[in-house]
Amino acid sequence: MAWLEWGVTSPPLVSPNPAPPSPALSAFLRGIERRAFVFAQVQCGSDTVAEAAVGRAMRSFKAASRLSPLATWPAGFWALLVAQEALSGGQSDVPELRALSSGPRAALLLRMVAGLDFPHAAGVMGVSEATYRFALQRALQQLGEGGISYAVLGALRERLHRQVKTLPESRTASLAALRAGVLADTPEAPTPAAKPPSPIWRRLGWGLLVLLGLGFAATFRTPAPVLPPGGTETLPVDAAPARAPATSDQVTHPDYAQLAAPGDEPVAAQLALLSWIASGKPAGPVEAQAGTDASPPPVIQATDGASAAFQDLPQPQRALLVPLAGAWPGLEADTRQRLLANAAHWLALDPAQRDALTARMRAWDALTAADRAHRRGPFAAWQALLPGERERLHAVFAERAAMAPELRQAQRDEFDALPADQRQEWWLGPEIGAGFAQLRPLFAFVPEGERTALLSLLRALSPPARADLALLARRLPANQRESLRRELMAAPPAGREALIRARLER
Repeated sequence: MAWLEWGVTSPPLVSPNPAPPSPALSAFLRGIERRAFVFAQVQCGSDTVAEAAVGRAMRSFKAASRLSPLATWPAGFWALLVAQEALSGGQSDVPELRALSSGPRAALLLRMVAGLDFPHAAGVMGVSEATYRFALQRALQQLGEGGISYAVLGALRERLHRQVKTLPESRTASLAALRAGVLADTPEAPTPAAKPPSPIWRRLGWGLLVLLGLGFAATFRTPAPVLPPGGTETLPVDAAPARAPATSDQVTHPDYAQLAAPGDEPVAAQLALLSWIASGKPAGPVEAQAGTDASPPPVIQATDGASAAFQDLPQPQRALLVPLAGAWPGLEADTRQRLLANAAHWLALDPAQRDALTARMRAWDALTAADRAHRRGPFAAWQALLPGERERLHAVFAERAAMAPELRQAQRDEFDALPADQRQEWWLGPEIGAGFAQLRPLFAFVPEGERTALLSLLRALSPPARADLALLARRLPANQRESLRRELMAAPPAGREALIRARLER
């Protein structure tokens, strides 16, 4: 499913005059291609198939990256690579992993090679975090039964990491050429079509199989017993109708929040453009927009119960989350919070709204993993915004919907004329996107797992404090910027602006 710009009209993903790839995209692909190749090679056991799969994932990712916030690029790329059908048809040539089938092996490699944490790995696989943890545990148990201990897996992880760093020069040159071709939009070399096998042997095989099946069934055939005079025959019992999916499946759906707010997704898909437009408008109270009553009630934030034992949860929530009772003690607090929020929202819906949400989930699950990953990226950036920013963007979205098509297109053309790196910054929203170029030095060499917390910190600051922080970030050398980040993250929220002023006055 291609990305669409939601609105009155839906222009194609790629503009007639596509802009050259951004330096950020080139740097991202260069930084991930080695790990991607090792992941694919270990998954399928073939260097040729692995490199071709990496190339196809790169081409798909290049198109998706134009409409994806930078922070979601890693998970989005891995989702595209995992979804490559060619990787699921091979057999790993790593002895320690031969006992695993393709799915569990990919789940394990997302941790060992890709280095993803549990929430991101679960998103790549398209399952809930609890389901991913359970599947990973089962894979490890399966390996343990085959004599593969945790120590052996630890040694394998180190070996794979060395393999990433020490790929042969011929392979790194091949990957570099592949990346250059992707960035230059060089068409992929067509795969020669294999000569189809003769159908004669296949038909003979099916015929023999049918004959064997009939002969085998005949050995179990016994004549029906003769009824005695006045006897009766028991009628066959009709099969019970198929049970409807349990509501627990809906509440624990990994993309519940996104599917429960269909009115937000069209706005999230245009987040960067709308943020750029909103930055030129004064912030103020936003009136409710007409025509948005199709969305269900907003997701209720569950603030109580995340730290409670499962048996101490309110009975309605406990009944919905009962499949997770055994895994509940091992879930992180934010995962429990999210599940409790889903349950509270579901309980607040009427039957018609529940049916509509269930229908959206079924349609979503019918998409490919790559399509789901494409649509998750903008919504993840949308969820990171403050409530006031979301209201502003909803208002701008409504204004654009009322515009003449030529005016909407003029706005789009002006935004598309910006450098690619500037367009990416607007995925951070109207508050952060406007001045992120000056704050960028703070994010140099920041681990991926800490970026979300740092962005939340920036959003909580007042505009003057962010301006002071940007000035301070440009003045400090790299080692002092790292020290400043640590101090800000450790400081209580109420004292951070005073800390910035004090550092600026030194």
